[in-house]
Amino acid sequence: PIANYNHAFRVNVAGSEAETLIDDVVRYYKSMGLKPCFVVSPATRPPTFAISLLGAGFKPVLEEDAMVLEGESKIKAVPDVNVVSSDANLLDVWTDVNMKGFGIPVILRDAFLGMFGKASQYKGTKSYLGYFQGKPAGACGLVSFNNVGGIFSVGTAPEYRRRGVATALLHKAIADSLSIGNSLLYLITTKGSDAERLYESLGFQVAYIHRRYELQSQKQL
Repeated sequence: PIANYNHAFRVNVAGSEAETLIDDVVRYYKSMGLKPCFVVSPATRPPTFAISLLGAGFKPVLEEDAMVLEGESKIKAVPDVNVVSSDANLLDVWTDVNMKGFGIPVILRDAFLGMFGKASQYKGTKSYLGYFQGKPAGACGLVSFNNVGGIFSVGTAPEYRRRGVATALLHKAIADSLSIGNSLLYLITTKGSDAERLYESLGFQVAYIHRRYELQSQKQL
């Protein structure tokens, strides 16, 4: 029931089909007990789809920046943090740390274990755990496809923040991305957040904006 993991995106329909698609997605989300949510980007078609969402009772609730890094970064290693590649044996630890970092309720642990477990099996996916003074403190992932890498789920447990954990995780993920042969690396983060400022300091630049729309009021279907 978390919008980060449950939203409709990659919309690509004819303008005349936009309202029908919105109605179908709303029905589906309602049947699942979830709040209907769309993500709109420059690739969304038709370009006027956001206007259709507003007319259907959706409101913009979040802006996220898609950021890219080309070539080397400004990141230096962090001596106090040890980053290891995670595998199936560490999946539970990786999941627990990531959930703490994002404030996800423990009641959803089994669902996230299943989701992250499936994601870790995809070809080109790597997962990382960051240890601060021997204790698991942060986690992130890297997925590579067609010479493009994507960093996802960069999370640090609250008690270990501002100690270089995220920086160390990114240092490892970026190094691996370059060694794999990726020419471009991207990630998505909340616009204006501390995380975005960190990424900017490490050489990432904003490429485009994602806007999240959630249903606030609904016309009669």
